[in-house]
Amino acid sequence: MNKKEIYYVKDISRLIDRDKSTIFRWEKEGRINSPQRDSRGWRIYNKYDLEKMKRVVRELTQMYS
Repeated sequence: MNKKEIYYVKDISRLIDRDKSTIFRWEKEGRINSPQRDSRGWRIYNKYDLEKMKRVVRELTQMYS
């Protein structure tokens, strides 16, 4: 994975304007796949994961508006 393609939870949280706990919940609920982990066990996401989460945000926004 290219360094430019790596996002951590804090990055994703900021980019989709959702709390980290929301991302963890989506993972637990199966809305998003469990990401890879780095050597420290931290979740690492790629651009495809980011796009999937953006779709989830759009779907949920449409559902509740």
